[in-house]
Amino acid sequence: MPGSFNQTMKIAEQAKEFMLVHQITPVPSHYAVAYCYVSEENLLLIKKIDEQLASKKSLDAIFIDALFSEFLSNSQNIEDNIFTPFGETLTSTLAQLENHVSSEKATISHLNKIGKTLGQLGEYKPLQNITTFLLNAIGQSTAQHQSLSTELYKASEEVSQLKQKLEESRQEALIDTLTGLLNRRGCDKRLQALSLNNIHSSLVIDIDHFKKVNDSFGHSVGDKVIQLVAKIIKEHVAPDDIPVRYGGEEFVVVLSNKSQQFAHTIAEKIRLAIAKLKLVQRQSKTQLPPITVSIGVAELQNNMTWTTLFNNADQALYKAKDSGRNCCVLASINTAAQLELAN
Repeated sequence: MPGSFNQTMKIAEQAKEFMLVHQITPVPSHYAVAYCYVSEENLLLIKKIDEQLASKKSLDAIFIDALFSEFLSNSQNIEDNIFTPFGETLTSTLAQLENHVSSEKATISHLNKIGKTLGQLGEYKPLQNITTFLLNAIGQSTAQHQSLSTELYKASEEVSQLKQKLEESRQEALIDTLTGLLNRRGCDKRLQALSLNNIHSSLVIDIDHFKKVNDSFGHSVGDKVIQLVAKIIKEHVAPDDIPVRYGGEEFVVVLSNKSQQFAHTIAEKIRLAIAKLKLVQRQSKTQLPPITVSIGVAELQNNMTWTTLFNNADQALYKAKDSGRNCCVLASINTAAQLELAN
């Protein structure tokens, strides 16, 4: 078989042994980290694992998951350098084996015919013995090839599963786990599909006095408030819009191909829906103070970047907070132009 296949299988065995020695849970993402470590392809990943081992710390799931997120989940490196060539090698090897097996079956058929003919003639016993020997030898070879093919098919299926898990991990890396909205990385990825030549608008939404909620009722209640606000935001935007938890209690929404006036209407609907929330802490039966949000609204102007659009909406958000909170403020065109020049 090809040297590349043998080398890949050797690394795969070393990765599995590494996981066994260090008691690493055998899931696809952990295997990917172990494979990259033993293949010596990512020096920074190797350094971090070596430092962890040198400090006598275990390679627990939290540590390995962090390595996967940092080095593998959001890049094509592992798929391009590991899974794809491994899968191609398996496919090529399987095709070669199938050709061998097909040729062997044809040879067996011919030898059987020769053997029958020699048996009828009777006087060619030595030749008949050779024919029997060849049949047995080829039969054993065929059985070995078929057994190997079975193992290779299993390996090929595992590669497909690993690639699927990798894609799922990539998608998970773009989502905020608390709200189910996109995170900053997910937002950046979605923005790549939008043209800066079209009209788009942005909302920057901030929960008013959120620190008081956390301080008075605890972070679990604060998390619930964030989830409810996110749910309302998602309910009021279109499928082609981009709702994002930008960090903490701040949200960003990119309204695709929609004007600032339309965005202001959506912002008001979101604000009013949030203001209607009536929340009670279950344990103490204490009613939370009204939850409100301040919202800045801006529109993408000519020759403007996404960063400037968000800055404009952010400036409008500050004006909303200075105006007493629980309101929506439009970014002025003059401010937008000044910010663009400053950038």
